[in-house]
Amino acid sequence: MPHPSSLIPHLSENRGRDFRVSLLVLILFPFLLLAPVLQGIWGLGTQFLLEAAVFLTGGFWFLREIRAGRLPSFISDRGNIPLLFALIFSLLASRLSPVSALIAPEWWNFLTGIFILALASSLTTSERKSADLALRLAAWFIVLLSFYQGYVIVVNGVGDSTHLTASLTNANALALFAVMVLPLTVLWRDFFLLAALVVVLIWTMSVAAVLGLLVGACFYAADNVKRVDLKKNWWVFAVLGAVAAAAVSQLELRSVSDRLLWWGSALRMFSDRPLLGFGQGAFTYIYPAFHHPDAARLASIYAHNYYLEFLAENGLPAFLFWGWAVLARLKGIKGLKKYALIAVLAHSFADFGLAVPANFFIFCYLLAEPGGFAVRLPGSVVAFRSLGGWSGKTLAAAALGVLLAAHLSGVVSRKMSLDRLQGSAVKACAGGDYSAAEKFLVEASEIEPDNPLVPQMLGQVLLRAGLEKNNRPALFRAAVSFERALSLNPYDAASYRDLGRLYAAAGERKMAEDLLKRKREVFRWER
Repeated sequence: MPHPSSLIPHLSENRGRDFRVSLLVLILFPFLLLAPVLQGIWGLGTQFLLEAAVFLTGGFWFLREIRAGRLPSFISDRGNIPLLFALIFSLLASRLSPVSALIAPEWWNFLTGIFILALASSLTTSERKSADLALRLAAWFIVLLSFYQGYVIVVNGVGDSTHLTASLTNANALALFAVMVLPLTVLWRDFFLLAALVVVLIWTMSVAAVLGLLVGACFYAADNVKRVDLKKNWWVFAVLGAVAAAAVSQLELRSVSDRLLWWGSALRMFSDRPLLGFGQGAFTYIYPAFHHPDAARLASIYAHNYYLEFLAENGLPAFLFWGWAVLARLKGIKGLKKYALIAVLAHSFADFGLAVPANFFIFCYLLAEPGGFAVRLPGSVVAFRSLGGWSGKTLAAAALGVLLAAHLSGVVSRKMSLDRLQGSAVKACAGGDYSAAEKFLVEASEIEPDNPLVPQMLGQVLLRAGLEKNNRPALFRAAVSFERALSLNPYDAASYRDLGRLYAAAGERKMAEDLLKRKREVFRWER
């Protein structure tokens, strides 16, 4: 029998692992619970609070692991190299975008999703069950809120099923959330939640969600029905085919034709910048240049195809590396979770649900498989210490974490200050105080001199003041502001419109013709 003292290192090591277990779950649990709940009020403040919290606490956990001589399984897995390259190319696309000042916070959502994937990959199986409870509670909140909204719609006759959003962005985002969670309810053996989500899915009337689930079901049937039993179970595939045909028959021709136009716009965007795209989240701002305005057609801020939108925004290298990483992880996933992810990927061919931050975060969480115990670092690495006992790698990681948090804080702080000043300018302009509105916007331009929205708004204020008061100096300054906005964002349809209006009012025919020529170089549909 071993001496009791020989057990002491193991006990202390277990205590360390117990703390590690609780810390990692405590990091993920509130994030998974709050991200879907707060999506309905998602803004810069919400984004900063959630993402800064997960980066700081998650960064502390990574530092603690490395400090203890353990390398988290996510870092030690070379299979994650494509994720790193996807992040690098996506960052380059965002920084080199012609509208980089407008989309700065969007790349952080992508980074946060990858960071959640990294943390979730380091969970053990028991830890994963604890973290899953947060997702289950969030699903119940979404269901109950959906039922309440459905009751209000039916009783008060306000809106229709498209207004059923719960706390998510819209009915499409709600449908994708239901698609992700539905198969997991079977694993949780929460059949009440399963039934409730089916009702919510029916309420959303999302054909893309139904087709996504059918694709997942087909893969499940193909994987679980042996070849020798295919003849006996032909009816399973026949039923799935019949349901798919029924779902397709419910498609509206208008919806299909609109999507084809949006997809064509995304492909034209990609053809203009195939290597790096326009930056994460840029589709909203660039789309008008590649879409002919037509009163009979719907405009959109999404491509309604996650893959084409990602390709247009991030470029081909980021698209290939991200796709490689997702498919490689999907191959290693077993059980119903695999088919939930397949359903999500199928749904994303016809809708934008993964462009919604909360859905993307949950998708990344589900994409992670429990990684088990961390890899023990070599003794030489653990023994190397400097600056009061801290290793060079630990200090580098700490510095990187501080820089990331500081950069995110700076981005969000500037954006919030900008929003506040722009809001004040709108109120002043509505009250007829154009001088005050100009003052607010000049202050805003000092905070973000490269943001094209500021000179665009300033030009609109000065144009309004000049036309109302017949003030030619104000009209001249308005023209300067609009030209500044177009130099920062040549895809700004509003500035082309207002500047053309100004030149026409001033009788500057030559300048108006030159402006139209410049616009046609960018706006393909006018060529």
